[in-house]
Amino acid sequence: MARGSSKPKFKGKPRAAIPPPAAPRPDLRRKIYGALDILFAIAQAITIWKVIPNRLPSASFHLWTLPVFTFALGVGTLLGGPRGWWIALIGGSGALLSTVLLILRILVSAAFLSGVYGAFGKAAAMTAMIAVALLVEVVALLPIVQVKYLMTRDGRRAFGVWTS
Repeated sequence: MARGSSKPKFKGKPRAAIPPPAAPRPDLRRKIYGALDILFAIAQAITIWKVIPNRLPSASFHLWTLPVFTFALGVGTLLGGPRGWWIALIGGSGALLSTVLLILRILVSAAFLSGVYGAFGKAAAMTAMIAVALLVEVVALLPIVQVKYLMTRDGRRAFGVWTS
């Protein structure tokens, strides 16, 4: 074709118009995580209060940090916004730190039992190792997954925090 001709250069089939993008769906993960956090905090508090009361003040304080941090994680998640994001992030990080310290306390106790009490101590140490495995699944899994969500682009967008 010569320059300046008015004929179109495209000779294929005409394409259909691209539909406009659908409106974004609300992110339900905030509500789900918040409800699970509150439920777990209540269950942990009842368990500490009724099932495993402790007379040692430092151990009792340490155990009670788990439901307190989990409750803060849930409140921050349900609150939303940048302030809620920070509260949830601090609560989740505190729950994870408390869980790591609790695992360390259990492992030190298991090493002591194993070293001092012989075969009976080794059996008690193995029970402590099983307790650590259950602790990771029951206490640490939800904060791990939720803090990971808070740090992703989708999580920050759901809370209205900066995205870079």
